[in-house]
Amino acid sequence: MLGIGPRTGGGAASVLARVAALAASVAALLTPVGCLPVPDVKVPLLVQPPAYRVAPERVQRETFWIDTPSAPSTPSEFDRTGVRRTYLPEIAPRVIIVAMPGLFGGATTFDPWARQLVASEPSIQVWAIDRRANALEDREGILRAMAADDPEVARDYYARGGGFSPIDPAEVAFMAHWGLQVHLRDLQQVVLRASEEAEAVMLAGHSLGAGIISVYAAARIRPDQGGGFGEDYIEGLILLDGSVGRTGSFGRADERVAALGVTLVPSVDDLESGRVAPYLRTWIGLGPERYVRYAVAATYAQLRPCDLAPPGSAPYPVTNRALAGIRADDDYALTPVFSVSVGEAVGARFAGNLTAFILTGTEAARSRTVAGVAEGASHVTWSAGDPSREVSDLDEIVASWTDPDADMAEWYFPLRLAVDLAALDPRLLNTPGFAPMEGVDVATLAIGAGRGLIDSPVGFQSYVNTRPGAPIAVTVVPGLTHLDILKARANPTLPIVLRWLRSEGWLPPRPR
Repeated sequence: MLGIGPRTGGGAASVLARVAALAASVAALLTPVGCLPVPDVKVPLLVQPPAYRVAPERVQRETFWIDTPSAPSTPSEFDRTGVRRTYLPEIAPRVIIVAMPGLFGGATTFDPWARQLVASEPSIQVWAIDRRANALEDREGILRAMAADDPEVARDYYARGGGFSPIDPAEVAFMAHWGLQVHLRDLQQVVLRASEEAEAVMLAGHSLGAGIISVYAAARIRPDQGGGFGEDYIEGLILLDGSVGRTGSFGRADERVAALGVTLVPSVDDLESGRVAPYLRTWIGLGPERYVRYAVAATYAQLRPCDLAPPGSAPYPVTNRALAGIRADDDYALTPVFSVSVGEAVGARFAGNLTAFILTGTEAARSRTVAGVAEGASHVTWSAGDPSREVSDLDEIVASWTDPDADMAEWYFPLRLAVDLAALDPRLLNTPGFAPMEGVDVATLAIGAGRGLIDSPVGFQSYVNTRPGAPIAVTVVPGLTHLDILKARANPTLPIVLRWLRSEGWLPPRPR
């Protein structure tokens, strides 16, 4: 039994000392059995909008292509990679951020993020990459339609001959060699070019692109491209809702996965022998056909937003703008995580969306399907909705699909890149062509999306564990889907990026 005991002297100070001793004894008894309450104050992130130093409308864009080292069996016209430069031409860059898109992503996925970042800090340029497969796309119909101010031109172009058909896989068999090493060499060529124009080069990667830039830092660079390792050429990594162990480097074996005679995941031999197509043809409804439909629909939404969509576009009357919104918005998608929050359908009759709930659980609680026109309405239209939730801009999405110089998507995503990246050991131990990840010291900022792939800091834990003690800052921004993190208006990731760049000494202190 515990007690203070009789007072033997020492006054009040002695009594207080005995009380403290008693408290310590009680704590010692309770702690081993887990009875002591441990404080766990969860401080919410107060997201801030970017503070623009110049009007975002002043920021300019241009696209150019850089010749890259040859890939096996590849025609020389495809040994190149596109760069979408976002910049202010009157200001020499201090920092260039080379941005790598994710799975099926093209350079314009970064457009809103890049424009707002440059408007916030004009000494930055963003160079978003169109990977070499973007050179295979036939975007002529979109270009002609935009030049003629007539979306019918695009529809007619891709409908000729009975409808759009992707490239015959046999014609692009060389894509079977477009693996990780080819894309890392392409990236190195862009980094070298950027190094000629700025004193600091950073890499940013979204989704699968975050996995690519993470392993680039540990990649051994060929002597003809400078030698050393990737991290020798860059000052930092910015991971946007992706990381090693989550969007690449799974350590899986190089073996075929098939079901009912259908190859779901090919082996390298499957690809190089031509047994499977070298690009992703269909994957949860994604592929060249889908992206052509999206691009044509976006052309209508851009040029004729208030007109009714052409017959056959939807099973109910809907404006071109509303059709584009329904196809993009998270509330009407099969996978809300991979969509954007751009508004809501008006005048619509809704049904459930069980598939979304099965795939994403409670995150799909708001999901529904537009089943037709509501009673009393003549057609479905579109509203921007509640700005506190609908954080992205439909006009930005439409513009990304219809840009004449770069693309929102990568129609022909090379399967070899995905296979190679998935096969890497996350730690890169005893991996030819790479140093162990634990030796990578480059400063890294990892930002997750609260409604995206990495919705808590735990999602980055595997990557952090591969680089123990390395300078890695982790933040998760609430309320954003996987694509909102790039498309959001007043993007809350940008003040975080700028503060990190200042803390690393690459930008001057924040103006006060």
